[in-house]
Amino acid sequence: MLGLTGLQDYVLLAVGIIALVTVLSIILSIPITDVVWRYAPYAYPLPRAKAVEAETLSDEDYEELKDASMRDLVTRLEELGVEPEAARSVLDGNTAPLEIELKRRAVESVMGRIVETSPEDVSELARALMAKYELEDIKAVLRARHAGEEPKYLVDAPVLLEEEAWRELKEARSVPEVVDHLRGTPYDCGLEEALREYEESGLLLPLELALDRAYYEHLWDLVVSEKVDEELARLVGLEIDLYNVEVALRGAILNLDPERVLEAMAEGGWELAEWRKRELAEAEDPLEVVERLSGTSLGSYLEEAAEEYSEGRGVQVFDEALRKARYELAREVAGSDLIGAPAVVHAVYEKQREVDNVISLVNSKVADVETMLV
Repeated sequence: MLGLTGLQDYVLLAVGIIALVTVLSIILSIPITDVVWRYAPYAYPLPRAKAVEAETLSDEDYEELKDASMRDLVTRLEELGVEPEAARSVLDGNTAPLEIELKRRAVESVMGRIVETSPEDVSELARALMAKYELEDIKAVLRARHAGEEPKYLVDAPVLLEEEAWRELKEARSVPEVVDHLRGTPYDCGLEEALREYEESGLLLPLELALDRAYYEHLWDLVVSEKVDEELARLVGLEIDLYNVEVALRGAILNLDPERVLEAMAEGGWELAEWRKRELAEAEDPLEVVERLSGTSLGSYLEEAAEEYSEGRGVQVFDEALRKARYELAREVAGSDLIGAPAVVHAVYEKQREVDNVISLVNSKVADVETMLV
């Protein structure tokens, strides 16, 4: 039989084991709890985002449609739920109704199933990314009023603008009236000065550049104000970098003043520091822009485009390269997270990629040229 001392030893041993197990459990539970708290907000929006992504065409679908006749392509689009009238318009060579229909469907899908159900960081970024189509609509209204015409082929799905503000903007009868209705909105950045330049020169370019910059600086504000998760900051920075490279290429092609090009660039970015932006703005031709991007993640995409440009292809090769870079780099960043915020945002990029690819497929078949898929 155990003596008192032996019994005490066993009690102390048991208490020690229990204490050790408790401490280990607490230590191990900390990272587990952290993961649970980190990913719990996406338990509801993630399945909805995956549903959006599952509905998009696969790479195999794109390749199949690439070889399909125009009529087969139209039939497939109708099977996917595209309005028959919009799908069949391409048979007459008019691709605008289909493009508008695809963009509107994308906005409705993302706004309804991702923006409305996600935490603030994902919701704000998804909304801002989908506002690209709203920006295009604003420019379309400006161009129509500049030409004294009625705007047509609008996505007509406000994202950053309030419904009433968008309705009033569409009904504006002149360019100054359109600008007036943009006051106090996320697009109200440098518009007053741009409007004065427009009235002096009669050129819309200053207004369009001001709108572009306002949009991309709204994106960057999400990072500065910490309204997006740290994991999403790289995606926002990538969007800014792509826009600034596009501005530099446009400036080199149009031989614009370097200071004007630099002014049109948006603040922020992921890889392009201020000194590199200035170098890009001072480039005298597109090939020099590409050369000055050497060593960045965008450099390799544009080097291939530069070769094609040198061989006689038009400046559209740079636009194609930037679109390809956008989706591939977004997949690299967002696709690395299977259940968190980047995974939800990844569905937004895939939806936009589908829109770009279908439009590219249709336009290439109408023009009987090689298809560029991204």
